[in-house]
This record gives sequence, C-alpha cells and structure tokens, in this order.
Amino acid sequence: MKTLVKNGTIVTSTNEFAADILIEDEKISMIASHIDVEADTVIDAAGKYVLPGGVDNHSHFEALNTDGVTTNAGYDTTWVALKGGTTTIVDFCTNEPGMDMMESLEYRLNVRSKGKLAPDMAIHAVCTDFRGEETLNEIPKLVEAGVPTMKLFLAYKPTPLYMDDYKYLRFLERASQVGMTMMVHAENPDVLDYERNKMAEAGCLDPKYHYMTRPPYGEAEAVARSIKFADAMDCPLCVVHVSCIEAAEVIQEARAKGSLVIGETCPHYLVLDKHKMDDPDFDQAARWVCSPPLRDEEDREYLWKCLNHDWLSIVGSDNSSIPLYQKHWGEGDFRKIPNGCPGAGDRLNALWTYGVEKGKITRQKLVDVYATLPAKLNGIFPQKGTIDIGTDGDLVIFDPEYRGTVTVESNPTGVEYNVYEGCEQIGRADTVILRGEVVVENGEYLDKPVFGKFVPGKPYGLAYELRK
Repeated sequence: MKTLVKNGTIVTSTNEFAADILIEDEKISMIASHIDVEADTVIDAAGKYVLPGGVDNHSHFEALNTDGVTTNAGYDTTWVALKGGTTTIVDFCTNEPGMDMMESLEYRLNVRSKGKLAPDMAIHAVCTDFRGEETLNEIPKLVEAGVPTMKLFLAYKPTPLYMDDYKYLRFLERASQVGMTMMVHAENPDVLDYERNKMAEAGCLDPKYHYMTRPPYGEAEAVARSIKFADAMDCPLCVVHVSCIEAAEVIQEARAKGSLVIGETCPHYLVLDKHKMDDPDFDQAARWVCSPPLRDEEDREYLWKCLNHDWLSIVGSDNSSIPLYQKHWGEGDFRKIPNGCPGAGDRLNALWTYGVEKGKITRQKLVDVYATLPAKLNGIFPQKGTIDIGTDGDLVIFDPEYRGTVTVESNPTGVEYNVYEGCEQIGRADTVILRGEVVVENGEYLDKPVFGKFVPGKPYGLAYELRK
C-alpha cells in the first residue's frame, strides 16, 4: 500500500521544510520537493504542518488498582491517543498477581492488550513483587525481550508499588550492567505519611488536602536521593513527572555536574493549577488528584523554561483514565482517592496551544519533547520519533488554524471527564497516519479494526548518551 502526503511543511526536532512524503509498506520510502507517483491514498497537507507521530513516554492503560483485580480504563480506549496525535504509547507493565515480570509482560501483550491496541506500544517494566535475586535475574531477560526501561516507585509506602532504598540500589546496579534505563517516581514516602496523616487527624479530608500534603520539598528530596544513588551505581536515570521548581532545580544542577539523568514533565503540570481541587463538589475536585500534585503558576513557568534549556527533556502524558466511580472510593478521605488524570489525547494540543502559540517553545522543540527524545529514551529511535527514509510511516498532519474549546465530547479520554475541560485549544491533529494507514481524518478517529503492535526497544537509550 502506498500513501502520499503532498504540499505540507515537515517539522522535525532539527529542521522545517516543505516537501512531499511517500509511505510504502508501512515505511517512509521517499521525501522530496515534489513526488509524482500513483498512490492508494493521497493527502493534501497544504497549509498544515507534518509532524512525526507522537511517542508518549508515560501511559497507564488497564493498570491494576491496589486490590489486584480492578483496573483503570483499558486498552480498548487507547484510540484516544491516536486522535490526539500519539501513534506510539510506552505503557507500564506491573506484576500480575502471582506472576514474575517476564510472565506479566507476556500476559499484558497477549491477553490484556491483544485485539484492543489502537496505537503501537513499547513497554516499561514495573516491579511490584520483589523476590530477591530471582527478580534481579529477570532484568537481562527483559532487555532481551525488548523492554530496556523500568520504573520504580519511591512513594506509595507500604503498597506493593513502594521500593525501599536497598532494593532500589540493587535494581540500579543490575540495570546498569545491561543497558537498562531506570525510571523513578520520586516523592519521599515518610514526608507524605507525616503530612497526610497530620492533616487527616485534624479532620481535613477533602480533595484539596491532597496538594497541601505532598509538598515540593518531599519531591525534591526524593529526586536528589534517586540521582545520588544512580550516580553511585553508574546507572542512567529518568525522573518522571517532575512537577515543581525545587525538583527541576535538582535535575538542572545534577546535569551540570555530569549526572546521567533525564527529566520528564507532563502537560497537566505545564497547564493546570492546583486550585482545581478547591472545588467543594467532590465529584469535580477529585478529577484533578494526581501525584505529584498540580502546583502553582510559578512552577508552570519554570517547567517551560526547563524544557527550553533541556533541563527537562520529555513531556509524557502520565495518562491514567480513572472512572469517577473509582475516584469516589476516596470520598470522605482524600488519601483513598485513586491518583491519576486522563491525558493521552491532549498532550500535543497542550504543547501547541500553551507552548508554541504563546512563544514558550518552538515547533522543533515540541517535536523533540513529544516524539524524538521519548523514542530515543526507549530505544525505538529512529523507527519512531522522526521523519526520515526508512522510518515507520507515522505522521500527524497538524492544522494550526483550528480553534476550539476542550470538552470530553471533542477530546475524549475513555472516561466521563477531561481534566482540560474548558481550556482553549489552538490547532489539532487533523489527519493521523499509523504505519501508512490513515486512522484519524478531519480530526475524528476512524472506527476501524485496530492494528497496534508491540515495538521492542533496544538498550543503552538516551540517558546513556550523556556519558559522551
């Protein structure tokens, strides 16, 4: 099958130029100022930008809740990512009950996501069942299976997600030996317990106390500790969902000293304000409960600055589409509200509207943080994350003239709400192409049989390049 995109302006992380693109048998076969061939599909991109398909470094679909049975929104909702211009998600694979990490990987690929996956998908491993040396011996097996990244949680004590310092050090040491990049959710669990329990004992249990009890100093301390331990083990690190000035400054300083650390932030930390949780209606306020919490305007401005200076390098959605009935598990006690916000379909929209259009980042920087660097981190570049001969035919034809307001109807999330509801939107993914196949047209997802597939990554990704 041949797909020809004509008359568009191609934008990569390093360049911008007018050209046509021909995709044959899922791969880009030609880029030229004028291509005149017969094709099965011809798309006129005049007046539009042609971007690489987005690579979302951080998504949680069909993620197990702490009961080990229920999950958030499943893989049958992954089409929302395609609608928003993301053609590859990098999803998290926790231990299934009673399974080791390799067995859990097989289960996620061949049971949970099978027949449901709309975009392509790479995988981060997550250990929630540590069995000592048996677990550590799985690390080279994961890398061999195409999973060169793993995320550990320094928060959520005493749930199965929590990783103490001893285990964290052991994982870092083993990962560095085989080219695996370690990722970390960095919040100090004892700070959280102290602040949260103190507030609860005072009878302060509404959702707004979520942001009041996850202070920046707790995030910054955990970021600093995670980097120091990674330095000691010579293991490249990615600190995910950085939310505040204090934590970003730690990464900035560590990078200046030569630490092998990559920082990621998320659109909700760049756009939304913590006072969303002040709403007296629990049904509204609980929607914005995520961790780390939303912060203040000065934090948002600093995070944009960090992206421009490459102190933070990646913007991932941290998508976790939690149905409202699950959010209500925490009604009467904010500590029991499941943490997470939907956002897989709004990452590109937020970066363009509040970044490019407001002069905070360039179009090239947008491509870098939303596609190219996430692909490099996960060892799937240049197959994904750029536009070049031989790369996958994943393209977003972006209409910069579109104007709208975000609603859950216009920007679906897989659940009943969108945390960006009411926000201005400038521009949209007008057409999205996945490996040569048009999957979004005129801004609407084409409800056709899904054909997303697993994309195995290679070890020694982006963070290892800092050694040079």
